[in-house]
Amino acid sequence: MTSQSSLAAALSLAVLAGCAPMPIGPDVTKLISPTHITATDMKPPADMPGVCWGHIPGPQITEIVSDIVVATPAQIGPNGEEISPAIYREVTRPQTFNEGDGRWFTRTCDADMTPEFVMTLQRALSVRGLYRGDVTGVMDQRTLRAVHEYQTPQGLDSAILSQSAARQLGLIAVELETETPDA
Repeated sequence: MTSQSSLAAALSLAVLAGCAPMPIGPDVTKLISPTHITATDMKPPADMPGVCWGHIPGPQITEIVSDIVVATPAQIGPNGEEISPAIYREVTRPQTFNEGDGRWFTRTCDADMTPEFVMTLQRALSVRGLYRGDVTGVMDQRTLRAVHEYQTPQGLDSAILSQSAARQLGLIAVELETETPDA
């Protein structure tokens, strides 16, 4: 090998070594359980009277961030002179935030979720093998879990009953387009 080619190889290795991520400790992002917190200032896409909206937050991203904190404050003498300087240290911590606005969908309004409606919902989910339990008319954890199981394969990862799912289950009327007769 010539000295130029060995120099080029050494530079290439140095560049590649500089690109490799440095391990900074254990991967704590796997220890963080997902949350489903929605910001309160978010607004649905349209203000439509009589329409209720549900929201699924965007995907969560966790990053490791570093902060410089004061480990030991500076010692100041009675005349205001610094006796010993402050000691700082770097602290790393995970920070989680939602990426994007998420997804809005029309849902069944709270006023429509009467005990009779919920009983019908429980029966409809039971027939499909998703709800196991007594038909109580109460929107309990068992019912929410069954709604979630029904909607997830359809692309809606939520336990909030969507209008679409309520129509598919036969709980609310399906709006049909009517043809106008030719004059």
